Amino acid sequence: MICCLNPECSYPLNSQGRNFCENCGADLIELLRGRYRIIKPLGGGGFARTYLAEDADKLDEKCVVKQLAPQVQGSWSRQKAMELFQQEAKRLQHLGEHRQIPTLYGYFKERNYLYLVQQFIEGDDLLQELKHKGVFDEAKIQEFLQDLLPVLVAVHEQQVIHRDIKPENILRRESDGKLVLLDFGVSKRKTGTVHAKPGTSIGSFGYAPYEQMYSGEAYPASDLYSLGATTFHLLTGVSPWEIWMKQGYSWTSSWRQYLRYPITEKLGLIIDNLLQEDYKQRYQTAEAVLQDSFFVLSPQPSLQHTILSPVQPETLTQQIQQQPPQYQGQFSIEKLLPWAILTGSGSSFLLIALLSSVGTIWISSSLWLFIFLGFIFVQPSSVFEKTYLFIVTGITTLFIVFIYKNFYIVNLLKAGIDGFLVLILLAILAGLLTFTLLTVSQILNSFISKYF
Repeated sequence: MICCLNPECSYPLNSQGRNFCENCGADLIELLRGRYRIIKPLGGGGFARTYLAEDADKLDEKCVVKQLAPQVQGSWSRQKAMELFQQEAKRLQHLGEHRQIPTLYGYFKERNYLYLVQQFIEGDDLLQELKHKGVFDEAKIQEFLQDLLPVLVAVHEQQVIHRDIKPENILRRESDGKLVLLDFGVSKRKTGTVHAKPGTSIGSFGYAPYEQMYSGEAYPASDLYSLGATTFHLLTGVSPWEIWMKQGYSWTSSWRQYLRYPITEKLGLIIDNLLQEDYKQRYQTAEAVLQDSFFVLSPQPSLQHTILSPVQPETLTQQIQQQPPQYQGQFSIEKLLPWAILTGSGSSFLLIALLSSVGTIWISSSLWLFIFLGFIFVQPSSVFEKTYLFIVTGITTLFIVFIYKNFYIVNLLKAGIDGFLVLILLAILAGLLTFTLLTVSQILNSFISKYF
């Protein structure tokens, strides 16, 4: 098949060997610029269309060809579209060395159309993933933030503001599951405050912040608002655009009503901060979000490049901090809870059974400790979580054994049905005690992190 490159053609695919499009009659190009074979259209936006292509010079390696085709009226609008298209190519040239940003392969003009060619990445965007797999739970949201925020740190370090972060522009790479940030078509190099022409909206309704849509201004915090709106969409399945059309920006103060599942207070406060209408009240850097979330920022690839513009851009008003956060002790109570209850009950049951059957406290305790440590070791948890589990379960077990000793029954296993019922009740009590200890520790942790 040969694909027609007339942006107004509604049925661009043609049979092989034809010279003119069967639908619109336009000339067909077998190899764009003598090397890119267009396979099929991928989609189109307000001023560009994208195609899947093969690079004949790279053994038919797949790539993405983007064609400037502005659907706008007026010379200023067309000129602005050309500027944005060229800026996208420059952004990709600067940022494409990052593994989670597509690489630029080429930028050229042919038959009065501008084209850029970039790396093709196999995978689904997050809007497709949301439709296929449903809303994200809190653990998946944390993975999403931890994966994408370091990319934003790298982008903002290069004085670039994306200005169009949304689920469609974030792709999960099929090969390794990493998130890739796409579409720098409306991104802007930050030279002081970024302004658009008065009355001009840049970004996507619902995802773009107030200052970007109504004042034409953009800051690193503007991208963080879009990140918050995207997080809300993934968490609830509700499009911010739909709510924004009815409520404007007032929805950002009542977004919790759309939640399908409860979330921790910590995540709720982070989203609150991201969705502040006044950009000065938001997080000012992506790294600050990581720090507030107790995420550890791993070293990112250095983006060394030569600035195309002869004018060196001014530094960001809010400098990105260079030191990664030091807090390493973040864990999920929800994830740990079932394992803790199981371990607390099982550990207490095991030690009482050993004390009843073996008799000798030293031998019983040694066997219990050996089995208990082995069970803790095989848990699918971090070292911190295993240590925490060991402490909570150890306290629970000692308390239950203390109660057991007060029954004055040497061997519960030989006490008949009454002894067996006592053993079961003690195991249940151990589970409840473990749950109580974890809940109290979570409340204390939230109190300390909020006020200290």
